[in-house]
Parts: sequence; structure tokens; C-alpha cells
Amino acid sequence: MVAVVVFESMFGCTRAVATAVAEGMTSAGLETVVLPVDEALANDDLVARARLLVVGAPTHMRGLSTARSRALARARGADAEPGLGVHDWLDALPGLQGRAVAVFDTRSWSRFAGSAGSRIEKLLHRRGAELVAPTQAFGVEGGDGGRATITDAQVDLARVWGASIAAHVVGAPAGHSA
Repeated sequence: MVAVVVFESMFGCTRAVATAVAEGMTSAGLETVVLPVDEALANDDLVARARLLVVGAPTHMRGLSTARSRALARARGADAEPGLGVHDWLDALPGLQGRAVAVFDTRSWSRFAGSAGSRIEKLLHRRGAELVAPTQAFGVEGGDGGRATITDAQVDLARVWGASIAAHVVGAPAGHSA
């Protein structure tokens, strides 16, 4: 039984969360692979075999990133190369009928921040996936030059959330998502 965490990250915050989620899932007994979204297409066989698929992305301009918002992030010093975003990857993904999924995003705590996670959730739902938990948000803060930062407390929360998702899935009978 394997789980896959697919993520998009611009400044490293979402990468840190994805890694922590995977650590939590592994500690709960679920073998977990972490893939940046650019590598997910090349590993579509692994994604297709996963018992649990966890998808995460940063919130850009109140929602899921676009080619334009990723270009703006790179102009502010983002580490990411131009390329595929989670939305693009999900558009290319075949149906996920009955697949257990979980979603997270990173976002500012501003009430006007929006949510990448809600859009991911809708895209997964359209493909027949079954959400095993509510979308989880992890807070980031603005840093120097517009670079987002994340606290150790949020990374710790991601580890705990990952363990809880894995425990839920590991406890479910095979063939049932939750």
C-alpha cells in the first residue's frame, strides 16, 4: 500500500508542508512518496497505483496558481522553474473514480487570501475522487521581498495532519477509501 503526495511550491513553503505530511503518513504506517508536480506526470503509473493521493499547492491571487501568477512569483524570486502547475496536472489526469484523496494548501491568514485547496478539491471531485478529510490550510507569512515563509509550528501541524490522514486510510478495508 503506497500513498503519493503531489505538490506545487514557489518559495519552499508548500514543499516543506508536503514533506512533513509525508513524514506523518510514513510514521502512521503508510509508505509515502513525495513528488513535485513537474515529476508527477513522469510517474503517472505510481500515481495510478496509490491507495491515497494527497495534493497540495500554494494559494496565488486568491486561488490556484496560473502560468501568470507563477511568472509573477518567479519575478519576486521564487525557486520554481516555469512549467506545470497543479491545475495543469489535474487537467491531464485521468479519472480517479473512488480514489481516496486529501487536499492541502498554503495561504496567508488574511480573510481575503482565498484558497487553492478549494479549487483542487473541486477538480478532484469532478474526476470521481473521494475526499477522506476536509481541505487543510497551512498558514504562511510574507517575508523579505515578498517571499513567503512558514513557521515550524505549521510544519509540525502538517506532520500531525499527515499521520491522521494515513491512520484513517490504513484503518479502512482494502478497496474502500475511508
